[in-house]
Amino acid sequence: MYIVSVCFCVSSVANSSRSLTWGYVNFAPYHYDVDGKVQGLIADRVERLFKQVDLHYNAVELPAKRAQLYIEQGKVDFSTVIDSFIPTPEKFFKSDAPVYTIKLGAICLQPNLSISSFSDLKRYPVILISGYTYGTDKTFTRKDGYQITVEAQTHENAIKALIFERGECVLGYYGPFQYENAKYPEQQFHFYQIQQLPVHLFLSKDAPGAESIITTINRIAENL
Repeated sequence: MYIVSVCFCVSSVANSSRSLTWGYVNFAPYHYDVDGKVQGLIADRVERLFKQVDLHYNAVELPAKRAQLYIEQGKVDFSTVIDSFIPTPEKFFKSDAPVYTIKLGAICLQPNLSISSFSDLKRYPVILISGYTYGTDKTFTRKDGYQITVEAQTHENAIKALIFERGECVLGYYGPFQYENAKYPEQQFHFYQIQQLPVHLFLSKDAPGAESIITTINRIAENL
């Protein structure tokens, strides 16, 4: 677990001197640790939002399953995730507008495949990334008709498995795929989009000044 401090002055909005804690997963290029500092496309937007609100926050990098557990238990104050990552949404304030929108799809070695839905993937040996909900209540198992060949721990491992032809496609996200794709300029991949998923900021209702904070975030986010 890595703790990354991002310091801004505490506003009267929070009515507390305690910093909020952002629990995030290493999910390049959206948010990831570089030399003790969280960076990435979503990290930049979070920084802009909290700078406008004038709050302290600490960014804590966690494995996906632990992040979900810590968010649920209130050990972190907020996270930026898709809806399906939050098992008890009634415990949180959810930002009105998405912080970001991410693309989900199939990353394959072959061009011109007819893939535009989850069910289309059943025709191909597929590599999954463990710990991801993929933004749906569907399950992806052999019992559901999927030819699961590998369950990789990360996008990086999934792409490596694809290169070694452990499967024909990876079910993954476009941003991390681009990040990994840059490491293999000699390899040609093809991305087939299945869904676009909004990423919202979920703030624990137990966080100090939570209702005021989310109200301010919602107002400011409209202009960012």
